[in-house]
Amino acid sequence: MKKNILLINPEQNSYYRGIYPSGALMLIGTMCQNQGHNIKIIDATVNDISVSKMKRIISSFNPDIVGITINTFQTKNAKKWLNTIKELDNNILTIVGGPHPSALGLEIFKDFQNIDISVIGEGEFTFLEIVEGRKLEEIKGICYNGKANEPRQLASNLDHIPLSNFDLVDLTKYSALGMDNSMFIMASRGCPARCIYCNKSIFGTKVRYRQPIKVIEEIKWMHKKCGIKFLYFQDDTFNLNRKWIEEILTLIIENGLNTDISYMVAFRANKNLVDEKLLELAKKANIKQIFYGVESGNQEMLDRMQKGITIAEIRRAFELTHNAGIKAIAAFIIGLPGENESTIQDTINLWKEIKPDYTGFTMATPYPNTVFHKILVEKNHILNANYDDYHLGGNYVRSDELSREELEFYTALLIITHTHKWILKLPFFPFFPIGRNKILCNISVFGIRRYKWLRDNLSKISGKNL
Repeated sequence: MKKNILLINPEQNSYYRGIYPSGALMLIGTMCQNQGHNIKIIDATVNDISVSKMKRIISSFNPDIVGITINTFQTKNAKKWLNTIKELDNNILTIVGGPHPSALGLEIFKDFQNIDISVIGEGEFTFLEIVEGRKLEEIKGICYNGKANEPRQLASNLDHIPLSNFDLVDLTKYSALGMDNSMFIMASRGCPARCIYCNKSIFGTKVRYRQPIKVIEEIKWMHKKCGIKFLYFQDDTFNLNRKWIEEILTLIIENGLNTDISYMVAFRANKNLVDEKLLELAKKANIKQIFYGVESGNQEMLDRMQKGITIAEIRRAFELTHNAGIKAIAAFIIGLPGENESTIQDTINLWKEIKPDYTGFTMATPYPNTVFHKILVEKNHILNANYDDYHLGGNYVRSDELSREELEFYTALLIITHTHKWILKLPFFPFFPIGRNKILCNISVFGIRRYKWLRDNLSKISGKNL
């Protein structure tokens, strides 16, 4: 029986304009549409949707099912839309999925009042079975009515992933497509790393790979359909399987997809995973940027977070990447267990040494059901446990030696330092004395928060991430 299915990507808890369409909703929407169902996707991260407008959409489309994807930075507005839906028509079946519900399991129902079914883990086949009307007790990978069914096994074969129907969304709304005709692709799922801060509730630790020829077909499809000129491989670790990555890069070259399209990928820095030969092939395939999760410049910090790399390997990877003529991106996290002034100084020293072309700093977020979250709970170091307040770049924790305000202050100053590189030329980070002074630190943090508030509001008015 044909059903009307409304899929919603809620806005973030604080303003953030969507860069790309939701991959989960595009996949589920396309698969359901291929089964003959009517699909409508509402992306509130790029559309200003009021409650009254959402009610009009629901009344007009008359959905049988509403599916909402939720990450930890979307909880507040996901609740808003769930409440809106049930107030309008309590008979509409509401289904949630994504990293946040998958991490919480049955706990999700304590904080969300209007969920009928929560999908745990990879959701496309689970969602299809719900749509088909199978008995809920027979469907693996769902929670409902206070029950948690048997987990669904991870898909071992990813060839089921269809070419997305981009007509389901307005591509002109997304900032990446508006700026440089950019899009993302996932060629694999899963990550074997054991980093304590990472939520692996969707794709798990077992890596599964799409056939390289299927990846090439999708690149061709996106180039033809969207005119993409820049493609971001969102795989957690693109260089984990040497034979597989070499086949993809070779096929990109052989199919001429390295002339009009450039690429960004995420690599691990381990010595056995990156070398001159691989980087030479990547350069030929027009890989313009390689993202490395460096996280810290202190080896003890890396060991505590179970990163599985060494400072020497990081130095080597950046040197090789620079020598290959590929731009290197370094991402750092401030506030993980053991963080103090000394470890932050080590991070600054490594940052200066490896000279990344682009750098990102963020504060550690205690995502639910991660090892990091459990450590913080034991230490009573989570200072705000209300996920509705969480947003990208927010700070909700302290470390053994640094207060929440100190961590927030140092991270903000590191971000400023990225813009004003002259600070890196100083023999020491000049802001530690301010951070140590509680009054000066609190005044500075107040100013930083007011600046962020102003930036968020100006972003909302302009419709751009400032």
